[in-house]
Amino acid sequence: MKSKSLFLSFVLLQMLLSFGRQCPVRAATTMPTAEPVGERVPSEDPVLHDFHSLGLVDGHVDIFRCASPVRELGASGATTQTSDEQMNIAKSRMSRLFGLGIRTIVCLERPQTSEAGSDAAGQAKIEQLKSRLALENAAAEENGIKFISFPMDNSGLHSLEDMSDVEVLNWLESVREEILKDAKTGGVVFHCSAGHDRTGIVAAYIRIKDEHWPVEQAIEEMRRYGHNWVKYSKNGGISSWHEDHLRAIAKMLAAQTADAESK
Repeated sequence: MKSKSLFLSFVLLQMLLSFGRQCPVRAATTMPTAEPVGERVPSEDPVLHDFHSLGLVDGHVDIFRCASPVRELGASGATTQTSDEQMNIAKSRMSRLFGLGIRTIVCLERPQTSEAGSDAAGQAKIEQLKSRLALENAAAEENGIKFISFPMDNSGLHSLEDMSDVEVLNWLESVREEILKDAKTGGVVFHCSAGHDRTGIVAAYIRIKDEHWPVEQAIEEMRRYGHNWVKYSKNGGISSWHEDHLRAIAKMLAAQTADAESK
């Protein structure tokens, strides 16, 4: 009964939030902005970091975004084995997600991340990430939650930094289709590590594709929810390559719509 009550409370919250998602649309600029970088919207859950509902999307009110539920867990140092305490905490987080109606986790983290570097410290970071992802997968399975991976990096080789707009569009569409498919049978949460950048571009794409938001409005939301456009910028902090991809993709989607309507 407690889990059902918690889930119903979130459904009501999501429906209310779906009416309050509109935010001022800021035109694209050629000058860096003075707005602060970082999460400016409190998490909607006291335990799960950066946990937010997307509101009403394609008839669903149970699609969420968040930071990795086990971000601070996983092996550290020389060992790749997680402790019983870490596993118990991970199970507790997954149990909480299950109580919120979540039945599918879509993970955007890449185990063999090129962002870690090739030195010893970088390799240790990769092993820690692999351990953490394995921990999350195992804890999710024990709680009846499906764990699906769509690995991506923010920067480096074969990442959002060097991929073409079409390649990024194809990846985003694959993630979107999975989220909407799984939302038919239960709640879905998607996440990267901090829940800001890769998570942000997926959320923005859904806003543009399914809710027909103007691209600048979707980017505005990305930034309010923590996207670090300065860190991932090629133009001195004016915009990130995530945002540049979205602007190009929005034009492609508009062209596709116009072409379909003309036939």
